Amino acid sequence: MIDESKQDLLIQYLLNELDSSTAEKIGDELQANAELRDFVRETEDALASMACGWPPMKAPAGLPQRILQQERNLAKGLTSRSRARIVQLVLPWALAACLAVVCVVLAMERTSLEKKTEQVSQELLSLQQKNSRFEEELTMLQKKNARLEQDFATQQKKNVLAELKIATLKAQVAAYRSASAVVVWDKDQESGVLQLDRLPPPATGRDYQLWVIDPKIAQPVSAGVLSVPNAGLIRTSFHPVSPIESAAAFAISLEKAGGAPKPEGQIILVGK
Repeated sequence: MIDESKQDLLIQYLLNELDSSTAEKIGDELQANAELRDFVRETEDALASMACGWPPMKAPAGLPQRILQQERNLAKGLTSRSRARIVQLVLPWALAACLAVVCVVLAMERTSLEKKTEQVSQELLSLQQKNSRFEEELTMLQKKNARLEQDFATQQKKNVLAELKIATLKAQVAAYRSASAVVVWDKDQESGVLQLDRLPPPATGRDYQLWVIDPKIAQPVSAGVLSVPNAGLIRTSFHPVSPIESAAAFAISLEKAGGAPKPEGQIILVGK
C-alpha cells in the first residue's frame, strides 16, 4: 500500500515538479519497486483520460522543452544505472571468462611443452641408442683390427721365415763327427747366425773359417774367422766380405791363423 505522501511525490514526479535530486531518487525507487511503477502507469493513464476530457488548451510556455529535458534526464539516469547494473552483472563473468582463457592458454602451452619435452626425450633416447650401436661397431672394428694386426704379424713372421735359409753342416772328417753346426741365413739382410756345439778349439797357429758358397761366384766367399775358445755351445753372427746373390751352401775349413782369402786348408763341415 502506497501512502498519500508517496503518491503526491509520484504525481509531482509525473508532472515534473520535483527538483532534480528528488526526481532522481524517485526514479531509482521506480526501478526497484514494481508497485510504484504500476501506480505511476495508472496515474499516467488517468491523467491522459482527464486530459482527453478537457477542451483543448494552449500548452504553457516552455512545456515541450521541459518534457524533452525530463526525458533526457530520465534516459540519462536509466543509462547510468543500466550501465552500472550491466557492469555489476557482466564483470564477474568477464573476469571468469578471462581466467578461463588464461587457463586454456596455459594448458595449451603446458601441452606443447610436454610434447616438446617428450620429443626431446625421444630424440635423446634415439641418440643414446645410436651411440650404443656406434660403440658396439667400434668395439667390433677394434677386435677386427686386432685380428688383422695379429694376422699381419703372423704373416710377417711367415715371410721372415720364408726368407730365412737354415742349413745343417755335416762333418767331412771323422775327427769332427761329434761336432754340430747350424747356419740361419737371411738373404734380405745378407747376414746370418752360426751355432756351433762340441767343436774342439783349433790347434795353435790355426783358425776355423766360415765360407758362403754362391753358384754364381767362382770361389766361396769368406764370412770371417771363427772364435772357438772351447768345445761348448757357441752362437755368433756373420757377414760375408762381399755381396751374395744366392747362398746355396756353407762350409767351415781349418786355415792358418788369421784365415785366407780363399779356402786353402781342409774342409771339415759342409751343409746346404
